[in-house]
Amino acid sequence: MLEQVHLSKNGVSGSVLDWLLEENEPSVRYHALTQLLDRDQSDAQVEKTRAGIGKHGWAARILAEQKENTYWDNPFSCTVPKFSACSWQLVVLADLGVSGKDPRIRNCAEHLMLLHNVDEGGFSLRPRKPPVEIKDWPLQPHICLTGNMVRTLGKLDYANDARVRKAMDWLVTMQLPDGGWNCSPQGKHGSFMATVQPLWALSEMIAADPQETWKQSARKGLEFLLKHRVYMSDTNDSVVLLDFLKTHYPMHYCYDFLHGLRILTENGVKNDSRMDDAVRVLLAKRLADGRWPLEGVYRGWRHAHPMHNWETVSRPEERELITEGWGTDRSIQLEEAGKPSKWITLQALLVLERLGLLETP
Repeated sequence: MLEQVHLSKNGVSGSVLDWLLEENEPSVRYHALTQLLDRDQSDAQVEKTRAGIGKHGWAARILAEQKENTYWDNPFSCTVPKFSACSWQLVVLADLGVSGKDPRIRNCAEHLMLLHNVDEGGFSLRPRKPPVEIKDWPLQPHICLTGNMVRTLGKLDYANDARVRKAMDWLVTMQLPDGGWNCSPQGKHGSFMATVQPLWALSEMIAADPQETWKQSARKGLEFLLKHRVYMSDTNDSVVLLDFLKTHYPMHYCYDFLHGLRILTENGVKNDSRMDDAVRVLLAKRLADGRWPLEGVYRGWRHAHPMHNWETVSRPEERELITEGWGTDRSIQLEEAGKPSKWITLQALLVLERLGLLETP
């Protein structure tokens, strides 16, 4: 139980709160104002801060690299190169709170759907018209990409778009009997990485339209994470991957314990003892000054071109972590790895807040 592991109430110091509220990063400031301090959207500071997202700070830095007010790195594909093409950038921008009304965001969203939307629902890793013909690379929906894109487009005011709703419905049909999802066609057991993307999408779509089919799917998916105690094997107490115990951002299609806690609590889960171990890990990573570190950033491709024509295949560097300092131009990196992180600290505090374990000044 939470009380047995001393998880009653955790304070946040005024200095940490002041750090999160600094005006140089409006995305963090906005989420801290509205979610930690419960300020209303009509509050003057909230309105001013939200208007600054995309004009300065992380989101502005990303948008400054956009080409033709539409795409990043590759006009022919939104998935190649990893992790710097349109799809990866758009996921982060939506998470940071950019406005879906921004013409640059609308252009990119429509560009992505034109290239990667599949008629039967979902989004394909392969673009509709690749620059070269590739044998045995079909245009078919992909679970992780579809989950990421539905979540992202939902946050960007596309939750009622027929293409996005059809993609959400397709994801529900792909859910496995154990409640999870698996990107491998042969996969019969849910995987953490493939399950969190549809769950993230469901949380956004249900907020816009709480239809029962989606809610039932979300309940089964959340139970999948809970029965695995956020990061453990369901057959023993072993950690599935040691990388799950580090904090990362951006997540792309990957997974860690904090991301699992974020998705669970954003979907309203709390007071479930199966989350206790993960909450203990979270508190153990808190630094002496009350902040949390960014422990890893996934390295982007070293070169723009894929290894085999235009197919978005795995490359060794995709799973390499930048654990100190800064990575390459194709690593989407908001903060220096190995240092205290505003974004990780914000997400950690929001998890504790949703669990009723945080006291704010």
